[in-house]
Amino acid sequence: MASNVAVLMFGGIETTEAMITNALLHLFRHPAQLTLVRDDVDLLDGAIESHRASNPAPPSWTATPPGTTVLGPAAIRRGDLVTVSLTGANRHLAVFPDPDRFDVRRENARLQLAFAHGPHHCLAERLARLEPASPSTASSNACPDCAWTRTTPPLCGGLVFRKPSALHVLWDAPA
Repeated sequence: MASNVAVLMFGGIETTEAMITNALLHLFRHPAQLTLVRDDVDLLDGAIESHRASNPAPPSWTATPPGTTVLGPAAIRRGDLVTVSLTGANRHLAVFPDPDRFDVRRENARLQLAFAHGPHHCLAERLARLEPASPSTASSNACPDCAWTRTTPPLCGGLVFRKPSALHVLWDAPA
């Protein structure tokens, strides 16, 4: 139980911070999408779901299946080491046409696998989706004219949680 609480606390801080900065970075990189969100705050959910394209969680994970299964043309035997790429899955063309396009109105954005699936599904998914909305809405309302001051995008790094190291914003920027 202590281990699960530690994971939830760590994940609840780091992933939320990463989701907020990644969503804001996407919005600043795509001014037309930022305008859509400013005009309709309900589209903020689509910006938060941008972690499909820049997942703050580890980009892949490794597992050993408890039994033999067939996945497409591959037979995976019990005990085989399998690496799953969330980054690749979240860009699958059959699910996400034009997968690198950032679109706050993408209707199927919640089909992404940033929160995993099945028995390894994130326990705090609902909370994780709610947490970024409040600060992002507050930023949008408190500073409707804020602007990103960087001319080159900050690198999204990190071995465990991927996020920009900094996001410089000018508040009350001239329109």
